[in-house]
Amino acid sequence: MSLEKSQKIVKVLGILSIIAAVLGIIAAIGMFGLTGLGAASLDTAAIDDETAGGLVGLGLIGIVVLVSAIVELLQGIFSLRAAKDASKATPLWVISIISVVFSVISLINSFGSGTQEIFSAIFGLAISCGIFYLANNIRKNA
Repeated sequence: MSLEKSQKIVKVLGILSIIAAVLGIIAAIGMFGLTGLGAASLDTAAIDDETAGGLVGLGLIGIVVLVSAIVELLQGIFSLRAAKDASKATPLWVISIISVVFSVISLINSFGSGTQEIFSAIFGLAISCGIFYLANNIRKNA
């Protein structure tokens, strides 16, 4: 694949990554808000272990979603940089490896959730793998 074509495709995938990252950050903030509201609405003397565990679990999931969204945001930003200047593809290549790892973890975690979550995780993995392939191509041809 030519360098110019790789840069055009990585630009489109970078924009999709930024959009997905913003949605992920919003979801993480929502999880943190629900955790805070849940904790504030409980009577501290009447908290049972199941409720406390659920709130802690939601908070931990929110942290994972936030970190994953930040990695995806960086991937999108580095994708746009590599689309403009092929010599800046190495940071994109590195962050895309990290993003592929997070996408695989997300796919594994989605198996217990449902069909929509599995398809979403597969879509995220496909974008991350595509960006990794394109970043590698841009690095070789730059």
